[in-house]
Amino acid sequence: MILDELLTPIVAALAATELGVPKTQMVIDQHIGSFEAILEHGLTYKQIAEGLNVRGARGRTGAEFTGQSLYNFIKRAKGKKDRPPGAATRGPSVRPTDVGGPSPASTAKNQPTSPELERFKHRIDQARIHDAIDDLFRRGKR
Repeated sequence: MILDELLTPIVAALAATELGVPKTQMVIDQHIGSFEAILEHGLTYKQIAEGLNVRGARGRTGAEFTGQSLYNFIKRAKGKKDRPPGAATRGPSVRPTDVGGPSPASTAKNQPTSPELERFKHRIDQARIHDAIDDLFRRGKR
């Protein structure tokens, strides 16, 4: 009875919609509290997996849940829940060009360009696009 109440929203979240099948790990992440409550009631991963399978829940690829697969999903979800946000754990990003000062290429990007140079760059881009389209259609005729 308690298993039905806790598994029903999970099964509904795993169901396919017109947009496709949701990612299994994302659903497990969202419902980690329900899984923790089920585990606290003394059920095993295998019993929970069987409960999901009986109710028609399937993973993203259509495979049935096993005790091991469910354990792996829940372990990942618990790890994400306990971990601080990614930005707080990373240091500042330093590129090799930042060490010795700005590179000539980065300073050139900040410089204003002449209208003639802009027209020239535009023509080069158009020629590349034209060449790519021409190459695409030529391949089909070979």
